[in-house]
Amino acid sequence: MVDALAGTVFVCLILLGTVAFCYIIMLKLLIPKTDGDYYIFIPCDKNTKDVRKKAYGMRLKLNLFSDGIYGKIVVLDSGITEEERESLLEICKESNGIYLVPGEKIKDFLNGRI
Repeated sequence: MVDALAGTVFVCLILLGTVAFCYIIMLKLLIPKTDGDYYIFIPCDKNTKDVRKKAYGMRLKLNLFSDGIYGKIVVLDSGITEEERESLLEICKESNGIYLVPGEKIKDFLNGRI
């Protein structure tokens, strides 16, 4: 009885160690560490559907990999609808790291950042 319990605890500890080792390899060693910010551009025009969902989803993906500090989401406005623009501006105010930039102002936005 005691041998079975000790064996079960031993197997559980081995499995827990294996999972922890896989976590270290997959999420810590394979994710490159950056010294500066990087930008992910999402081009959007009048045919793009649900811009808010795309920008917020990309931000959540960055936070999932603990890269939300370095990664910034830039939505390039090439003629999105007024409703989409206003809903995206709400997210830009709530979330740090999502920017809405008109297509013609991208040089001004990136000036000095790159």
